Amino acid sequence: MKLKDIIIERIKKNGPIPFDEFMNMALYYPEAGYYTKSDLKIGRQGDFFTASHLGKVFGLILSKQIKLMWGKMGCPDEFAITEIGPGMGYLAEDIMEELLYNENDKHSFKYYLIEINPHLENTQRERLKKYQGKIFWYDSIDKLEEFQGVLICNEIFDAFPVRVFEIRNNKVFEVYVRLNTEEFTEELKPARQDTVEYINEFAPWILEIDGYRSEINLAMKEFIKTIYKMMKRGFVLIFDYGWSNEEYYSYERKKGSLLCYYKHSVNENPYLNTGEQDITAHVNFTALKKWAEEAGFNVDLYLSQSKFLISLCDEPLLEQLQKEDLIQKFKRLVLPSGMGESHRVMILSKL
Repeated sequence: MKLKDIIIERIKKNGPIPFDEFMNMALYYPEAGYYTKSDLKIGRQGDFFTASHLGKVFGLILSKQIKLMWGKMGCPDEFAITEIGPGMGYLAEDIMEELLYNENDKHSFKYYLIEINPHLENTQRERLKKYQGKIFWYDSIDKLEEFQGVLICNEIFDAFPVRVFEIRNNKVFEVYVRLNTEEFTEELKPARQDTVEYINEFAPWILEIDGYRSEINLAMKEFIKTIYKMMKRGFVLIFDYGWSNEEYYSYERKKGSLLCYYKHSVNENPYLNTGEQDITAHVNFTALKKWAEEAGFNVDLYLSQSKFLISLCDEPLLEQLQKEDLIQKFKRLVLPSGMGESHRVMILSKL
């Protein structure tokens, strides 16, 4: 049965479903969701790419940051790098090569990959087979034992299911998905209590803007708590596109940030190509910071990807980028016309 038909059956049985439930099924339904299907392609052949697809430059620079963090922790022998959603395995390959192969590092670093798609895991295993014994796979962060080290979230939070809300007559409504002759359509229902509480806390000014529509990502809150619980000591490196609270819910941004990617084209209709297109929303870094601190983390850093990456580029690293012909790819990571300003970096610590 096609995913669209599965969702239709659920709506027929249970009635309209909130948008975050629809988005969760569209992206993560076993074997049929966008991120769980067997033929998911990422990079040039797929619907999107991340910084790790621009050659080894991203992994090179992150390796330097990881070594600095290892030093700040007192250079412990027990040290793990954990990557959530590792895609095709490029970033893991680049980091492992830099930390273990090029330097012939004798430290007992381990690399944990959290991958929900067994087909992608097979691809990663093939790419990383020379590091057998150093790399370990898990299908959920909950399966990890307590660890210390660095955890990498590279464009993870933007793919969490979001709630979509709309303001009508100073009241908050949520978008639910229902059927209209076997096609998905929307209806507004009074918002759930925690949706209303979120807006009252983070964006009360939008209650005055009739027709204002945007998203909230409450799934980040529980996920950050889980990370804190699993980590004995260490750092969390977060890379994603997003804004501060005021930028996200500005008066000018009345339609939110929800976008869909299908075969390298962009659209704003999440009800097309069910299970075949990516659905994303920007990250509210103000909310993420607050929830991280409530979980127990310190927030050490929040700035643009451009400033973060440039701050790590000393003369030897720039010479290496030049020698390996990576300067143009580096520019795509740091220039405003590339990913330099659209993407933000947040570093959390538990020491």
